[in-house]
Amino acid sequence: MWAIGREDLPNSDIETTHTLIRKLLFKLINDAKSEIKIFYGGSVSPQNAKEILDAENVDGALVGGASLSAKKFIEICRTI
Repeated sequence: MWAIGREDLPNSDIETTHTLIRKLLFKLINDAKSEIKIFYGGSVSPQNAKEILDAENVDGALVGGASLSAKKFIEICRTI
């Protein structure tokens, strides 16, 4: 929730939050460690998609507003 619509990219917050979520899930479901995927769902754009997807413990991204523009969405896909 803290990243939706933000211009600046809180990369250290992304990594910290995803690491915490992963640790908590592993405690709850320790037999499914390799099956758990955690996606980032903040403001993903062509300019920040690579940095987000390269962040520790981020397994993917949910693209919101940028998916409404085919050009922007294709640019994001090309960064993967």
